[in-house]
Amino acid sequence: MSTLKIVPVVEGHGEEKAVPLLIRRWLRHRNLHEWFEVPELAVNAKGSGKLKGRYDKRRHIGIEHYIEAALRTGPDAILVLLDADDECVTRNKGNGFGPTLLARARDVAPDLPLAVVVANREYEAWFLASLTSLRAKGLLPLMRLEHFLRPEEPRNCKGLIEKLMGRRYEEQVHQLELTGGITFSAKAKFRSPSYGKLLRDLERLTREARRGRAA
Repeated sequence: MSTLKIVPVVEGHGEEKAVPLLIRRWLRHRNLHEWFEVPELAVNAKGSGKLKGRYDKRRHIGIEHYIEAALRTGPDAILVLLDADDECVTRNKGNGFGPTLLARARDVAPDLPLAVVVANREYEAWFLASLTSLRAKGLLPLMRLEHFLRPEEPRNCKGLIEKLMGRRYEEQVHQLELTGGITFSAKAKFRSPSYGKLLRDLERLTREARRGRAA
């Protein structure tokens, strides 16, 4: 059986390895790992501004450019993932950050399964949503937080993770390490709606890719 390929597109160096790992772990969790392959490295925009900026092919700016780069690898589905930072709280209703980027991506690849997932507010919020799992696997120490944890509310999730670790948080090292402990539980999806959207989009992408192969 020839495998189908999911190509991730990310905003930075930490996610370049971490997001492919997260997708592969989910595929195994869903018993789809024999159907799909994921590159070791995601397509890296090297900055969220380059992903969300106005399209400029010459300057390598805009989600369109990175969808084109992903298309050159022969994907069966593309997943774009970036941090919301403050976008989701400053935009007016009806002007959604993710839907706007998805529409632009679809202009480039209208016939391919696509998803744009915006981690609210940072990828690290998903670690906080998986805190019990990360502690159980020895990736974070047992330590009480000073306040009730709602993972998507803090502006500086990286700082909270650093506090829990008790040492400096380095994205290129610790994103990959902690991604190995993210859980796929209903509780984590409830705590972090943007993480729940990621898992729903992965379900959809894999379903659509398999349907496309069958057709």
